[in-house]
Amino acid sequence: MRYVKPLVLSAVFVLLSAAVAGAMHHAKNSISEADLRAYYEAWSKGDVDKVMSYFSDDIVYADVATGANNSGREAVRAFAQKFVDENPGVALTASSVTVAAKSAAVEWVMSGGTGDEAWSVPGVCVFKIADGKITHATDYWNKE
Repeated sequence: MRYVKPLVLSAVFVLLSAAVAGAMHHAKNSISEADLRAYYEAWSKGDVDKVMSYFSDDIVYADVATGANNSGREAVRAFAQKFVDENPGVALTASSVTVAAKSAAVEWVMSGGTGDEAWSVPGVCVFKIADGKITHATDYWNKE
């Protein structure tokens, strides 16, 4: 009976260590809600370098409403820069964020203008995630 307690404690320690290691591995492969909210803040600030920091080297970014389909860092950077240049003052706000181990989905609102000229458009982006980076992003929204 004297040996059962240390044996049980050792088993609990091993299980907890495995759980922590598994959570750390999961965290490395995933991205957090805070990361995705910061990603949308970067779009709103026009900070293309910050936006790009969330993407993998082999990023594929599709905007279904506009028909844009960009592959690789250079093409996606050009797409992001064009958006920022053509839409000064436009805000992208994450209204709902759902994160899984290898994917995420964000409902967002794109808005701009003031007073009678104010407008907003809801949309959603579906992400694939690997090694803590976005590998695929596909935006769905109504362009009209």
